[in-house]
Amino acid sequence: MPTSPTSPLTALLDLRRVDEQRAERALGEAGRARAEAEVEHDRLLAETRRAREALDARRATGGPTRERADDGQARLRFQAELAEAAAARADALAAYARDVLAPARAREAAARERHIAARNRRELVERAVARREAARQRDLDRRREAEADDLAAGRAPPALRTPPRSR
Repeated sequence: MPTSPTSPLTALLDLRRVDEQRAERALGEAGRARAEAEVEHDRLLAETRRAREALDARRATGGPTRERADDGQARLRFQAELAEAAAARADALAAYARDVLAPARAREAAARERHIAARNRRELVERAVARREAARQRDLDRRREAEADDLAAGRAPPALRTPPRSR
């Protein structure tokens, strides 16, 4: 007889399937969060590059060989502001990578491990159910074979035999 819907193995298999589906959803959510963090990280990286390029371009142009002192000071202040902006962008990028991106990647890896573990637990129960069903089928086949042998030998099938009397 097939494993009944209320058998402990079937109930356990249902629980394992639910756990695996839950872990799969968590993995998807963690993957989406990591992808969003990657997009923001790329945006911050591009901003950092643009700030550095602006600073490098400003430094490369240099200044006129002869300029007034206040113009020179203004140029140096502007370059200092560009340098501060580039440093601030680099700091923001590093902080984001440390505080948001790395934890998002770690959460995704942990969710992947939980999903793999949940799938392995479900597969283990499925194999147990399959072994039980195979054993049940073997027993059923043996009974049918024994009944066929009994009929061929002219004996009554086991279900029709009267049990021996105990003395």
